Amino acid sequence: MCRMNDFSFFQRLRFAGKIITRGVAAVDDMPAEIMPPSRTAAYDPLQLSTVFRGVQVLQTAIAGLPLHEIRGGVKLNTLTSIIDRPDANRSRRDFISDIVASLCLDGNAFVRKLRYGGEVVSCQVLPPSLVTVRDDGRDPAAPVLRYSYLGREYTPDDVTHLKFLNVPGRLRGLGPISAAREEVEGAKMARDYKARFYTDSSNVKGYLKSDQKITPDSAKQAKDDWGKAGKAGDIKVVGSNLTYVPLDMKPADLQFLETQKFDTTQIARLLGIPASIMLAAVDGSNLTYSNIEQSWIEFADYTLAAYTGELEELLSGLLPRGRVVRFDWDSSRRADMADRYNAYKTAIGSGWLTVDDVREREGLPPLTPEQAAQIQPIGGNANAQ
Repeated sequence: MCRMNDFSFFQRLRFAGKIITRGVAAVDDMPAEIMPPSRTAAYDPLQLSTVFRGVQVLQTAIAGLPLHEIRGGVKLNTLTSIIDRPDANRSRRDFISDIVASLCLDGNAFVRKLRYGGEVVSCQVLPPSLVTVRDDGRDPAAPVLRYSYLGREYTPDDVTHLKFLNVPGRLRGLGPISAAREEVEGAKMARDYKARFYTDSSNVKGYLKSDQKITPDSAKQAKDDWGKAGKAGDIKVVGSNLTYVPLDMKPADLQFLETQKFDTTQIARLLGIPASIMLAAVDGSNLTYSNIEQSWIEFADYTLAAYTGELEELLSGLLPRGRVVRFDWDSSRRADMADRYNAYKTAIGSGWLTVDDVREREGLPPLTPEQAAQIQPIGGNANAQ
């Protein structure tokens, strides 16, 4: 029998197409007692510009990281077909982006593994809102998990459950947006109130004042005359003893800007993204090149690693024993060109990196023998090439 590593991409694509699964159209004829309860929130967090920006930053940062297969501590030159493209019908970038968005917004990502002849030939990311998790066991410390999706039951061998934050006793994980729903809803309500303030007719923009007694008919007539439509720049005339008093409130007076800054900072903190990446200014901060670079390193270590750790375990589980998948973090922690080249010069001169090692890190091919012969060794190190 062919092993998974022997399948080409086109074979995997053909095998995946032969596997019959219930599609979205199956929802229409599904009995109510089988259909999983909706977990869709009353609002879409992605409607908030800050949340949208945060999810986009996470997807771009993680999906753009290079992947490497490692066996016995040695990095392999090529990727296995299923690692290069886990979902035979989609790109690896889309596959990883879906998992990142699911973990961020819902706290859970479910990946269904499609098998042919006992070997995994393709993986599919399931919508978390349509997946239910139950424990058929009696001991929470040793759960017997079962997953339901569109009327079908799956075991952990068929569905891999990724959690952003795992809490003992909870069947589902917690994500930054789902765990802090009140903060996100508060930001949405503040945004909606600001939008209604300028369009809601109940907000009084001004009033007519008189120092004399006015009958209801006179007041109605004055109001109608004042409210008549006119051209821009027209002059409005009020009656005798009437004075118009505007109630013009500036956004700064209503603290709209302060509220928006606070909400942006709060959501950026929830997502673990530095304010500089979210294009948000923090009052009292003194951003320099050094602390911006440090914030990027912390962003990779404490935020991106929470997502990539789950992805590495998922992808490593698709490989034979002895092989693992690791993301290459050099691109996300890369210094500027001058500092990087000076570091390479030191490494080559010390003998623990060769020119070809450096070229590989920079995405360049190894030197040809003719090119290598023209390079002057650094510090007289014979291993520089």
